[in-house]
Amino acid sequence: MCGVINVTAAEQCGRCRVGARTLNLNKFCSRDYVIMGRVVGREASAAGAEWARVALSVQAVYKRAPRSRLRRGANALYVRTKDLACKCPKLKINKSYLILGVEKEGQQAGLPGLAVGERTLLLEWRDDWHRRIRRLQRRAINCH
Repeated sequence: MCGVINVTAAEQCGRCRVGARTLNLNKFCSRDYVIMGRVVGREASAAGAEWARVALSVQAVYKRAPRSRLRRGANALYVRTKDLACKCPKLKINKSYLILGVEKEGQQAGLPGLAVGERTLLLEWRDDWHRRIRRLQRRAINCH
């Protein structure tokens, strides 16, 4: 008798990489962009597609690369479909997030927007972060 192995989603996903819960100057300096954005929707991805497109409304741009076209308003955020299925990162519609990332990650994958890659930090927004990020912006003049 041939045995069929049923793999549950939890077994397939493994443990979610514990993202940083804190924000410091080193993390702020080592990323190309730091934005606050609200997830406004998610488009269904085609079967077998590696990336899913998430509609993001960028509400504030705290840091961006010198030649970046990143602006406030509607943007696309691409997340690997296997990561979304594993809820890692756990993105909720109408929630705001602080996103620290590297623009090259999306460009290397050939995507026309921002991409959640290995170096991307995605943190659910907390209201007390606004002043902290402004302070990091002032201190970040000395980084790189």
